Amino acid sequence: MIEVDDLALTYPGGNDIPETQVIDGIDLNVEAGKSVAVIGPSGCGKSSLLYILAGLMKPTAGQVTIAEEPVNRPRPDVALILQDTGLLPWKTVWQNAIFGLTLKGPMSLKQSKRALKELGLKGMEHRYPSQLSGGEKKRVGLARALAQNAQVLLMDEPLAALDTLTKEHTQNLILALWKKHEFTLVLVTHDIEEAVFFGQRIVALSKRPASIVDEIDNPDVGEEAYRQSSEFFRKVRQIRALLTS
Repeated sequence: MIEVDDLALTYPGGNDIPETQVIDGIDLNVEAGKSVAVIGPSGCGKSSLLYILAGLMKPTAGQVTIAEEPVNRPRPDVALILQDTGLLPWKTVWQNAIFGLTLKGPMSLKQSKRALKELGLKGMEHRYPSQLSGGEKKRVGLARALAQNAQVLLMDEPLAALDTLTKEHTQNLILALWKKHEFTLVLVTHDIEEAVFFGQRIVALSKRPASIVDEIDNPDVGEEAYRQSSEFFRKVRQIRALLTS
Protein backbone atom coordinates (compact mmCIF):
# COMPACT_ATOMS: atom_id res chain seq x y z
CA MET A 1 0.00 0.00 0.00
CA ILE A 2 1.26 3.48 -0.96
CA GLU A 3 -0.15 6.32 1.10
CA VAL A 4 0.44 9.97 0.24
CA ASP A 5 -0.76 12.40 2.90
CA ASP A 6 -1.09 16.16 2.27
CA LEU A 7 2.06 16.22 0.14
CA ALA A 8 3.62 19.56 -0.81
CA LEU A 9 6.84 20.50 -2.56
CA THR A 10 8.42 23.94 -3.01
CA TYR A 11 11.71 24.57 -4.77
CA PRO A 12 13.73 27.21 -2.93
CA GLY A 13 14.63 30.44 -4.69
CA GLY A 14 17.86 32.41 -4.67
CA ASN A 15 19.83 34.96 -6.68
CA ASP A 16 16.67 36.91 -7.53
CA ILE A 17 14.86 33.68 -8.50
CA PRO A 18 11.61 33.28 -6.52
CA GLU A 19 10.74 30.02 -4.85
CA THR A 20 8.46 27.76 -6.88
CA GLN A 21 5.62 25.72 -5.43
CA VAL A 22 5.38 22.50 -7.44
CA ILE A 23 2.95 20.30 -5.48
CA ASP A 24 0.15 21.56 -3.26
CA GLY A 25 -1.61 19.19 -0.87
CA ILE A 26 -1.87 15.85 -2.69
CA ASP A 27 -3.59 12.93 -0.93
CA LEU A 28 -3.37 9.59 -2.69
CA ASN A 29 -3.69 5.90 -1.80
CA VAL A 30 -2.63 3.01 -4.03
CA GLU A 31 -3.55 -0.49 -2.93
CA ALA A 32 -0.93 -3.24 -3.22
CA GLY A 33 -1.00 -4.90 -6.62
CA LYS A 34 -3.13 -2.18 -8.21
CA SER A 35 -2.26 0.26 -10.99
CA VAL A 36 -2.61 4.04 -11.01
CA ALA A 37 -1.88 6.38 -13.91
CA VAL A 38 -1.06 10.02 -13.13
CA ILE A 39 -1.71 12.52 -15.90
CA GLY A 40 -1.64 16.29 -16.13
CA PRO A 41 -0.23 19.29 -17.99
CA SER A 42 3.44 19.36 -18.92
CA GLY A 43 5.54 20.71 -16.06
CA CYS A 44 2.81 20.36 -13.46
CA GLY A 45 4.88 18.26 -11.04
CA LYS A 46 4.09 14.67 -12.13
CA SER A 47 7.75 13.58 -12.21
CA SER A 48 8.48 15.32 -8.90
CA LEU A 49 5.68 13.33 -7.30
CA LEU A 50 7.19 10.11 -8.64
CA TYR A 51 10.68 11.00 -7.39
CA ILE A 52 9.24 11.60 -3.91
CA LEU A 53 7.56 8.17 -4.02
CA ALA A 54 10.92 6.68 -5.02
CA GLY A 55 12.68 8.35 -2.08
CA LEU A 56 14.88 10.45 -4.37
CA MET A 57 13.37 13.78 -3.29
CA LYS A 58 12.06 14.97 0.06
CA PRO A 59 8.76 16.86 0.20
CA THR A 60 8.47 20.26 1.81
CA ALA A 61 5.45 19.04 3.77
CA GLY A 62 3.37 15.90 4.13
CA GLN A 63 4.44 12.28 4.11
CA VAL A 64 4.66 9.20 1.91
CA THR A 65 4.53 5.69 3.34
CA ILE A 66 4.95 2.36 1.56
CA ALA A 67 3.89 -0.77 3.42
CA GLU A 68 3.32 1.49 6.46
CA GLU A 69 6.97 2.67 6.48
CA PRO A 70 7.87 6.33 5.86
CA VAL A 71 9.72 6.91 2.59
CA ASN A 72 12.81 9.03 3.18
CA ARG A 73 15.34 7.21 1.01
CA PRO A 74 15.32 4.74 -1.92
CA ARG A 75 13.94 1.31 -1.03
CA PRO A 76 15.12 -2.05 -2.44
CA ASP A 77 11.52 -3.11 -3.13
CA VAL A 78 10.75 0.00 -5.22
CA ALA A 79 12.02 0.35 -8.79
CA LEU A 80 11.93 3.53 -10.86
CA ILE A 81 12.06 3.45 -14.66
CA LEU A 82 12.93 6.80 -16.23
CA GLN A 83 12.11 8.05 -19.70
CA ASP A 84 15.69 7.49 -20.92
CA THR A 85 15.86 4.07 -19.14
CA GLY A 86 19.21 5.01 -17.53
CA LEU A 87 21.17 2.23 -19.27
CA LEU A 88 24.95 2.39 -18.96
CA PRO A 89 26.32 2.52 -22.53
CA TRP A 90 29.57 0.73 -21.64
CA LYS A 91 27.76 -2.26 -20.16
CA THR A 92 26.07 -5.09 -22.04
CA VAL A 93 22.38 -5.98 -21.83
CA TRP A 94 23.18 -8.61 -19.20
CA GLN A 95 25.40 -6.26 -17.18
CA ASN A 96 22.71 -3.58 -17.24
CA ALA A 97 20.06 -6.10 -16.21
CA ILE A 98 22.01 -7.25 -13.15
CA PHE A 99 23.35 -3.81 -12.26
CA GLY A 100 23.25 -3.48 -8.48
CA LEU A 101 22.41 -7.17 -7.92
CA THR A 102 25.85 -8.75 -7.89
CA LEU A 103 25.93 -8.82 -4.08
CA LYS A 104 22.49 -10.44 -3.76
CA GLY A 105 23.47 -13.93 -4.83
CA PRO A 106 22.36 -16.64 -7.27
CA MET A 107 18.62 -16.09 -6.80
CA SER A 108 18.81 -12.53 -8.09
CA LEU A 109 20.86 -13.63 -11.09
CA LYS A 110 18.26 -16.30 -11.81
CA GLN A 111 15.54 -13.62 -11.68
CA SER A 112 17.56 -11.55 -14.16
CA LYS A 113 17.70 -14.43 -16.64
CA ARG A 114 13.97 -15.01 -16.24
CA ALA A 115 13.24 -11.30 -16.77
CA LEU A 116 15.27 -11.18 -19.99
CA LYS A 117 13.43 -14.23 -21.28
CA GLU A 118 10.00 -12.82 -20.35
CA LEU A 119 10.83 -9.60 -22.18
CA GLY A 120 12.02 -11.29 -25.36
CA LEU A 121 15.66 -10.34 -24.82
CA LYS A 122 17.14 -13.83 -24.62
CA GLY A 123 20.07 -14.02 -27.06
CA MET A 124 20.82 -10.29 -26.73
CA GLU A 125 22.75 -10.55 -23.48
CA HIS A 126 26.10 -9.54 -25.01
CA ARG A 127 24.84 -6.57 -27.00
CA TYR A 128 25.45 -2.98 -25.94
CA PRO A 129 22.75 -0.28 -25.72
CA SER A 130 24.02 1.30 -28.94
CA GLN A 131 23.15 -1.95 -30.72
CA LEU A 132 19.53 -1.95 -29.51
CA SER A 133 16.38 -0.37 -30.86
CA GLY A 134 14.41 2.10 -28.75
CA GLY A 135 11.91 -0.56 -27.76
CA GLU A 136 14.64 -3.03 -26.81
CA LYS A 137 16.27 -0.42 -24.56
CA LYS A 138 12.96 0.11 -22.79
CA ARG A 139 12.68 -3.64 -22.24
CA VAL A 140 16.19 -3.84 -20.77
CA GLY A 141 15.25 -1.10 -18.30
CA LEU A 142 12.16 -3.07 -17.39
CA ALA A 143 14.19 -6.28 -17.04
CA ARG A 144 16.45 -4.53 -14.52
CA ALA A 145 13.42 -3.57 -12.44
CA LEU A 146 11.96 -7.10 -12.58
CA ALA A 147 15.32 -8.61 -11.63
CA GLN A 148 15.18 -6.44 -8.53
CA ASN A 149 11.95 -8.28 -7.64
CA ALA A 150 10.37 -4.90 -6.93
CA GLN A 151 6.99 -4.85 -5.22
CA VAL A 152 6.37 -1.32 -6.49
CA LEU A 153 7.17 -0.20 -10.04
CA LEU A 154 7.26 3.54 -10.73
CA MET A 155 7.38 4.57 -14.39
CA ASP A 156 8.08 8.11 -15.61
CA GLU A 157 6.99 8.57 -19.24
CA PRO A 158 8.51 5.13 -19.93
CA LEU A 159 7.51 4.77 -23.58
CA ALA A 160 7.94 8.30 -24.86
CA ALA A 161 9.51 8.65 -28.32
CA LEU A 162 8.61 5.11 -29.42
CA ASP A 163 6.68 4.62 -32.64
CA THR A 164 3.02 3.67 -32.24
CA LEU A 165 3.29 -0.06 -32.94
CA THR A 166 6.41 -0.52 -30.77
CA LYS A 167 4.74 1.46 -27.99
CA GLU A 168 1.58 -0.67 -28.11
CA HIS A 169 3.60 -3.90 -28.15
CA THR A 170 5.63 -2.77 -25.11
CA GLN A 171 2.48 -1.60 -23.32
CA ASN A 172 0.93 -5.04 -23.82
CA LEU A 173 4.10 -6.64 -22.48
CA ILE A 174 4.21 -4.44 -19.37
CA LEU A 175 0.53 -5.09 -18.66
CA ALA A 176 1.01 -8.86 -18.99
CA LEU A 177 3.94 -8.72 -16.55
CA TRP A 178 1.90 -6.62 -14.09
CA LYS A 179 -0.90 -9.20 -14.18
CA LYS A 180 1.59 -12.07 -13.76
CA HIS A 181 3.80 -10.63 -11.00
CA GLU A 182 1.14 -8.51 -9.25
CA PHE A 183 3.45 -5.60 -8.42
CA THR A 184 1.98 -2.19 -7.61
CA LEU A 185 2.26 0.08 -10.65
CA VAL A 186 2.31 3.89 -10.66
CA LEU A 187 2.70 5.41 -14.10
CA VAL A 188 3.27 9.08 -14.93
CA THR A 189 2.36 9.96 -18.50
CA HIS A 190 1.19 12.82 -20.71
CA ASP A 191 -0.41 10.29 -23.10
CA ILE A 192 -4.15 10.03 -22.43
CA GLU A 193 -4.58 6.67 -24.17
CA GLU A 194 -1.62 5.24 -22.23
CA ALA A 195 -3.15 6.42 -18.95
CA VAL A 196 -6.44 4.72 -19.82
CA PHE A 197 -4.67 1.55 -20.96
CA PHE A 198 -2.68 1.15 -17.71
CA GLY A 199 -4.53 2.84 -14.88
CA GLN A 200 -7.21 1.03 -12.90
CA ARG A 201 -7.50 4.48 -11.45
CA ILE A 202 -6.53 7.63 -13.34
CA VAL A 203 -5.44 10.62 -11.29
CA ALA A 204 -5.68 13.95 -13.12
CA LEU A 205 -3.51 16.78 -11.82
CA SER A 206 -3.94 20.53 -12.21
CA LYS A 207 -1.32 22.82 -13.63
CA ARG A 208 1.50 23.82 -11.26
CA PRO A 209 1.29 23.76 -8.31
CA ALA A 210 -0.16 20.30 -8.80
CA SER A 211 -3.25 19.24 -6.93
CA ILE A 212 -5.68 16.45 -7.77
CA VAL A 213 -8.47 17.63 -10.06
CA ASP A 214 -10.27 14.30 -10.24
CA GLU A 215 -9.82 10.53 -9.89
CA ILE A 216 -11.49 8.27 -12.44
CA ASP A 217 -12.08 4.58 -11.88
CA ASN A 218 -11.15 2.41 -14.86
CA PRO A 219 -11.97 -1.17 -13.85
CA ASP A 220 -11.67 -2.77 -17.31
CA VAL A 221 -7.87 -2.41 -17.40
CA GLY A 222 -6.26 -5.75 -18.16
CA GLU A 223 -9.24 -7.16 -20.05
CA GLU A 224 -8.45 -8.67 -23.42
CA ALA A 225 -8.95 -6.23 -26.31
CA TYR A 226 -9.83 -3.35 -23.95
CA ARG A 227 -7.87 -1.00 -26.21
CA GLN A 228 -10.42 -1.61 -29.02
CA SER A 229 -13.54 -1.32 -26.87
CA SER A 230 -16.07 1.51 -26.86
CA GLU A 231 -15.52 1.91 -23.10
CA PHE A 232 -11.81 2.58 -23.69
CA PHE A 233 -12.57 5.42 -26.10
CA ARG A 234 -15.26 6.77 -23.78
CA LYS A 235 -12.66 7.01 -20.99
CA VAL A 236 -10.19 8.70 -23.36
CA ARG A 237 -12.81 11.33 -24.23
CA GLN A 238 -13.65 11.80 -20.55
CA ILE A 239 -10.00 12.39 -19.57
CA ARG A 240 -9.41 14.72 -22.52
CA ALA A 241 -12.45 16.80 -21.60
CA LEU A 242 -11.28 16.94 -17.98
CA LEU A 243 -7.78 18.11 -18.89
CA THR A 244 -8.97 20.73 -21.36
CA SER A 245 -11.77 22.18 -19.25
